[in-house]
Amino acid sequence: MGLQSYKIYFNDGALVIADSPAAFKGLPNLFYIDDDEIHKSFNILTSSVSTGKALNYGLISPEPEVIFKDFLDHYTVIQAAGGLVLNKEKQLLTIKRNGLWDLPKGKIERHEDQRAAALREVMEETGLNMLNISDKIGETYHAYFEDEILQLKETHWYKMNSSGKGKLKPQEEEGISEVKWADLEWFRSPEFDTYHSVKDIISKLLILEEANS
Repeated sequence: MGLQSYKIYFNDGALVIADSPAAFKGLPNLFYIDDDEIHKSFNILTSSVSTGKALNYGLISPEPEVIFKDFLDHYTVIQAAGGLVLNKEKQLLTIKRNGLWDLPKGKIERHEDQRAAALREVMEETGLNMLNISDKIGETYHAYFEDEILQLKETHWYKMNSSGKGKLKPQEEEGISEVKWADLEWFRSPEFDTYHSVKDIISKLLILEEANS
C-alpha cells in the first residue's frame, strides 16, 4: 500500500496528515504535532498574525484518513471541481487567473455532480467545448478568508481530453487573462508560478502519464 497523505494548504503553509515521515520531505519550518494539537495548529497556521515564514504542521498517524475526515467535520467545506485537460499533442491546458497560472475550476452548484461541474467550469473558463472526461485524478484542499470568515475548499479534479481545435477564450469576469496549451515539461519549470495544491495535482497527473507512456 502506498503513502497516505492529506494536505490542507493556507497560503504557502500547510497542515499535513500522513502515515509516514516521507510525506513531509522538503517542507520548510516544519513542526510535528500530536492528534490533540491539530485544531490549535490549524488556527495558528490561518491566523492573521503573519510571521513572514511559511509554517507547516505535520501529524503522523497509522490512520490519517480517519483523522482527516474527523478534522473536516469541524468545518463547513465548500465543494469545487476542475479539469486537467490534455490535447492530442499531450499538452496540458492552463489559465492565468489574477496573475498566477492555474487550472480551470470552480464551485459545484446545487443539484450538480462533480463531473458535470468540472466540465462546466472548464468550458466556461477556457471557451473549450469538445471535451471527454475520464478518470478522477484526486482532490486538493486549501483554506482562505472571504469577508473575514475562514473557508475550507475541497476541489475534485478530473482528467479530460480535447481535440484542441476549439478557440481558447479566457473568462475575463473571473479574473482570467490568458488560456494556453503547454508542454508537460513546462509545468516543471520555474515559469509555472502557481499554487502548491495545483502543483500537487499536476504532479499526480504527470506520474500517471509517465506510467502509461
